[in-house]
Amino acid sequence: MAQDRNLLTVILVCCLTVVSIVALVLGIISLNQSGGETGSDGQPINIFTQSGQSSSSGSSLASSSSSDDKVWLFAIGHYDDILEYLDETTYTIKGFGPDIVDAVCSIANKNCQLVYDVYEHCWDNQAGERPRGGPGLMGGWYDGCTGWVQTLDRLLTYYFTVPYTNGRAVALFAKNDSTVTYNDLTNLTVGFLDGWNSDEFCLARYKNIVGSTLSANQIFHYQSADLMIDAVLNGVIDVAFGELLSQFTSSLKLISPPDFDNNCQAGGASIMTRHTNRDLVNWWNDAFQRLRDRGRYNEICEAIPERHGHIAGQDYTEICLGY
Repeated sequence: MAQDRNLLTVILVCCLTVVSIVALVLGIISLNQSGGETGSDGQPINIFTQSGQSSSSGSSLASSSSSDDKVWLFAIGHYDDILEYLDETTYTIKGFGPDIVDAVCSIANKNCQLVYDVYEHCWDNQAGERPRGGPGLMGGWYDGCTGWVQTLDRLLTYYFTVPYTNGRAVALFAKNDSTVTYNDLTNLTVGFLDGWNSDEFCLARYKNIVGSTLSANQIFHYQSADLMIDAVLNGVIDVAFGELLSQFTSSLKLISPPDFDNNCQAGGASIMTRHTNRDLVNWWNDAFQRLRDRGRYNEICEAIPERHGHIAGQDYTEICLGY
């Protein structure tokens, strides 16, 4: 009997040893197959879009796994800037904005998709009329709009995540041979980009500019920077007021001073959403903070020249927080 017990003990020890070895091998194989970096909470960190696919409405991206079945839709446009532009090769929207959305959604373990739409469907302001929420975001076509700076008017209508970029400077522009000055707009015609924060109501806040409160026949709105530039060059309008975009600085003369105050913005670029969508703001802010804590935000910023440097735009030290 003693010999039988000893034999049984040996068999059990051998079985346990085999099971342990198999478990160890399977664990190693699993780690090798995952290949991705994980954070301290075990969630994957994909800081750039890897598997975005084009849809009928535009560009899309999603995290590698999702905590639920909901697809979070984010409207995005493009204006040939390093923040968001149309890649003609892949026909997807790329730029710093999509990189940030991809990274935050991955850390939050959310399934996110970018959908292309015109900017006015997020926020609109017609010439001479008060700015207002666009039908796309107000109507629930998507959950949020990417890259919208916070303004006093927008804060009356929408809810925002924490900013993920600095605010951009605003300026006044004219033809290169123009003699107009920035501090006297009396009887001059002024152009604005439709839906942007640098509108006629913001211009009216500059009490140090004579004639900054314009009459209806002085106000002209344009759907794109190129159309407004053409209007200035062709003499349709005297002055353009807008953000300091590379399209303006390369084609027009900057007539406002380099230290021109920005009276249009209350905060940097954020995800803009409805006040009823507090859940989005909560998970986004939490994931964005973790992105910064892990140093991934800085990595995305410092990769801008390599990934998007062929597109005109600001330097990452001007775009990104903390530089």
